Amino acid sequence: MAYPQRKLTPEQELRVDLEWDLRLALRDGKDVIFQRAYGPESESAADAVYQDSIGTPALVTAYQEAVQAFARGDTYGRIGELFTEFMRQASAHYVETLASGVEDPEMRLRVTFGRKQ
Repeated sequence: MAYPQRKLTPEQELRVDLEWDLRLALRDGKDVIFQRAYGPESESAADAVYQDSIGTPALVTAYQEAVQAFARGDTYGRIGELFTEFMRQASAHYVETLASGVEDPEMRLRVTFGRKQ
């Protein structure tokens, strides 16, 4: 039985690519590298995800729940579960932030993931 290939729009494809690249960057401890007119600028992928989450109420709450679980001495499994949920939500939010910058005709952000040079 053949399964039809789902056709992605360019916007969906961009988000899928960014999500995969971000996941690998987080796993491998890489940086987000922004190509700007004056030269490249980079920051840790993990740091970028965290910084992007600040000010978003749902993400702040998810992060606080993980921290509070640690402070209470909850099991590492529970702490890991809460932190994983925070990272899942925060990463999805960051992918949207990056995609918006790439799609913005005025900003024309170019993003890659790698090690600082």
